[in-house]
Amino acid sequence: MSSRTPLFIIIFLVLLLGAAFYFLREQGNSKYNWMESSWRKKDGYSEKSEQPYGTYIAHRLLKSYLPGKKLVDLEKNVADELPSESLSSGDNYIFIGEALFLDSLSTDRLLKFVAAGNTAFISSKTIPFDLMNYIYYTECEDAPWGDYGSFQDSLSSLSLRTPALPDSTVEVFFAIQNQRHRYNFHYIADEVFCDSLPQHPLGYIKGDWVNFAEFPHGKGRFLLHTTPLAFSNFTLLRPETRPYAEGVWSHLSEGTIYWDAASRIPESVGRRRNGSWYNRNLEEEHPLTYILKQKSLAWAWYLLAGTAGLWLLFRAKRRQRIIPVLKPNENSSYEFISTIAHLHFREKNYQSLSEQGMKLFLSHLRDRYGLTAHIHEKTMLPQTDDAFFKKLAVLSEVPEAQARQIFDQYAAVVRFQPTEQMMVDLHLSMEAFLKQAK
Repeated sequence: MSSRTPLFIIIFLVLLLGAAFYFLREQGNSKYNWMESSWRKKDGYSEKSEQPYGTYIAHRLLKSYLPGKKLVDLEKNVADELPSESLSSGDNYIFIGEALFLDSLSTDRLLKFVAAGNTAFISSKTIPFDLMNYIYYTECEDAPWGDYGSFQDSLSSLSLRTPALPDSTVEVFFAIQNQRHRYNFHYIADEVFCDSLPQHPLGYIKGDWVNFAEFPHGKGRFLLHTTPLAFSNFTLLRPETRPYAEGVWSHLSEGTIYWDAASRIPESVGRRRNGSWYNRNLEEEHPLTYILKQKSLAWAWYLLAGTAGLWLLFRAKRRQRIIPVLKPNENSSYEFISTIAHLHFREKNYQSLSEQGMKLFLSHLRDRYGLTAHIHEKTMLPQTDDAFFKKLAVLSEVPEAQARQIFDQYAAVVRFQPTEQMMVDLHLSMEAFLKQAK
């Protein structure tokens, strides 16, 4: 046997164990991802995803929907990739996802694209306020824009107003592993559609609420749809749902389709960023927005900021003065008190020690409970009454008799020549009160 044979056996066993681990891991993983959220570009409503809530089928259908017309994916930025208003009209912009984020440049480009005579189809659960500020600039009376409304249900029906397709009504639902779950369906408020303005409903959800509407803008129009779930792979795999999708897409223009694959964000982020004007929680765009969106400028900015930070760090380290070591402050108050107390005790001045103790006790009652008892200059006794002791008992939760005992003991110390035991008893009574008091 060769000396290398054991090594080959070990390598073979390691590879075998690795293959077994990989096989078991893949077997344990679910074949399908039932997440609808768009935290990653390849997740919910991605045109490249064949998972239940991807839009691979919708993307393929639209690719062949208009014969002789092409479908172009916008993968980086709407402002850079969507044609400007100078091009011919009749093209389409399509977005399908939970929420849409457009910066100021992208919003301006999309508005000019539509105003030139093109169509923008946006199917999302929330719509950017910065965009609606222009689409719904002239508002219906007492109907300011406040984003889409919502309701919860496990099943909902979608229907179209035009064109009149009797077979286009469809039931949609959200499922996880083919089991229905309650879901937030969204709609556009009826108050937004008034006779004085040109926007009008095109489709309904649950029979009465508008979920598909046309908003004219310039020479073109925005088609707003509030149920992107209808265009997911899970929904379109059911044959009965195809007529509804075809009915919706029949409102598109007969031109090139520009599919927005760059602007998808999760619904939660979209609602914070694209909420109404009174609920803008995230920071607005800042002067560095354009710089950070350009790769070369962004790296130049990071390099400049890093260099400046390093320069400040090393410059401060070299020029900083040496901090001298200071001696800690000494508190001699306790030593003074101990010395005075020892002096009084050695001289057997029990009355003076008792008076100082009572003054400290009364000071504590004043600071803690707001009760004041002044000491009479001649009798040296605290001026108290029944109301004082009742308040003290209530506030401190110590029996009234126990408090009165302290003042009685102090009165005996003041009136008579106190002994050491009388002073100790007074001190113990005060200490017991303070430990028991709340």
